[in-house]
Amino acid sequence: MSSLDEARIRCPNCGRRVPAMRYCIYCGAQLPTAAPQQIERPRPLEAPPPVPPLVPPPTQPAQPSPAPSPIGLEGEAASLMSNISTLYARKIALFKLFQSGEVSESVFLKLYNEYSGKLSELLNMRVRKLEELRRRLEDIDRRLSDIALSIEELSVRYKIGEVDLNTFSQRSEKLKIEQREFENMAKSIKAALGRLEKMLGDKSPSEIKDMESSLQAAYDAIRRMVEEGKISNSVLNNVKVDVEETLAFLDSLIRDRKEREKALREDLEALHARYKIGEITIEEYERKKREIQEEIGKVWKE
Repeated sequence: MSSLDEARIRCPNCGRRVPAMRYCIYCGAQLPTAAPQQIERPRPLEAPPPVPPLVPPPTQPAQPSPAPSPIGLEGEAASLMSNISTLYARKIALFKLFQSGEVSESVFLKLYNEYSGKLSELLNMRVRKLEELRRRLEDIDRRLSDIALSIEELSVRYKIGEVDLNTFSQRSEKLKIEQREFENMAKSIKAALGRLEKMLGDKSPSEIKDMESSLQAAYDAIRRMVEEGKISNSVLNNVKVDVEETLAFLDSLIRDRKEREKALREDLEALHARYKIGEITIEEYERKKREIQEEIGKVWKE
């Protein structure tokens, strides 16, 4: 390196620029030493942050599945009876709307006759279905009886040596398969008959009682409105027979429960009288009263 290229620094003592040596060539003062260049070493590449493991989303607890709807013959019967129940409920709801003045006479009669017509069709369909299934069940019962006799006869023929074991086994298995098929058919038909024979089976006794009470109250109100001249007598004449038949039908479904409730309330009244005349103590009266009231509550439960 030439003198022109020699590195120079400023002397802190005399202020002159001098060669970068240990001492100033002019005043002899010690010169600062240049800090050695630090070579930056390349930083190691940072490792990428660890990828968290994939966690599957929390699984929802399995919800209990609703009871499966009946299928086959039983499903058809259940659907038919549900539609019948719905039409009864609609007629009663319509009657209440008319009684409250929310429906005009013409619209009321139109809808009431429409629902009554549909209900009549479904009830006739129910009767035909009952007759059909009962005939089928009788035929199946006869066939099952014949199969049972055939199995017994085959067993006897085998025991006395008329048929060999192989023949007995084959014929017996065939008869038993046929027997199981007919038994399953009979079971299905009986389930369907059970649905068809129970009118308003999807309603609880208390719901049927409410239906009867609502219809009776609306019917009584409409009769008063006719007497007061608020609605025409023709409306009442058009629905009177049907309403009274419906009331009798609803009553027939819960008559035994109504009689049971009536008897219990008479017992409650008699109990109160016994207490009043001093025949029983207050403690005995309260205990028996609670028991009777609990029994009354059970009357309208399933």
